[in-house]
Amino acid sequence: MDNIEKIKNRLSRVIIRDLELNITQDDIQSAMRLDELFGMDSIAIIELVVGIEKEFDIRIPPEYLTVEMFRNLNTIAEHIHTSIHGKKNRT
Repeated sequence: MDNIEKIKNRLSRVIIRDLELNITQDDIQSAMRLDELFGMDSIAIIELVVGIEKEFDIRIPPEYLTVEMFRNLNTIAEHIHTSIHGKKNRT
């Protein structure tokens, strides 16, 4: 079972890998806002969504694709956590 910290670690790796960033996991985890750290434009969000969906085997509905969701690591990790546990409860 994934807790929030494990999700944040995996998510940091996805962000670095899929957005091809030259930053560390610590940079991402200590950032107050991801958009200020590396600029979250629409293309970056799409690439990140695809990476998250593959990494965590979840689907992010279009209505959740908001700037607020992708503003920081915690908001994304909480959504992933909810999606993972909701998926397990449905199976």
